[in-house]
Amino acid sequence: MSTLVLLHSALGRTPGMDAIAEHFTAAGHTVHTPDFYEGRTFTTAEAGVSHSQEVGFSTLVDRVRDACADFGDELVYGGFSLGAAIAQQMGKNDPRARGVLLFHGGGFPKPTRWQAQVPVQAHFAVDDDWRSPGTVETLMESATRAGACAEHFLYPGGTHLFSDPTTADYREDSAELLYERALAFLARG
Repeated sequence: MSTLVLLHSALGRTPGMDAIAEHFTAAGHTVHTPDFYEGRTFTTAEAGVSHSQEVGFSTLVDRVRDACADFGDELVYGGFSLGAAIAQQMGKNDPRARGVLLFHGGGFPKPTRWQAQVPVQAHFAVDDDWRSPGTVETLMESATRAGACAEHFLYPGGTHLFSDPTTADYREDSAELLYERALAFLARG
């Protein structure tokens, strides 16, 4: 079983993260859900993104790194939207990383270095306005070039956080398929 670090979206550490974490704990994984917003939550992505910009991305990454200091020697990072951007940074830089799950976020605008021992799996709705075309593919190519397995899945529709049952974006069929694929990813690790 894996030790999974799930990183919240720009909405903050909401009750939706508990529901999401339950999918993984029920399968036997150890799950940590650090709050890198220090208790702040938001009802809109725009307000949450504004907060993240005020705090600064590097500060958020530092908070996650500090929160994960005692979680063990082998970690899988999973992130939702903004959390996906942080998860990929941890996968790229943390030598303890053994996998990265990107939900509704992630990607690089140009090729980047990647760790060979860090497979990556990404999930997006095909018409998600927050998805930047080409950036996920660039990450997949960078990971593959480094020798890591890379998978990218697209789901129907245009909602953003379709895996979070506490948001209006939630789409049960797509969410269940996403969790099935993520659990298969963890089982291979």
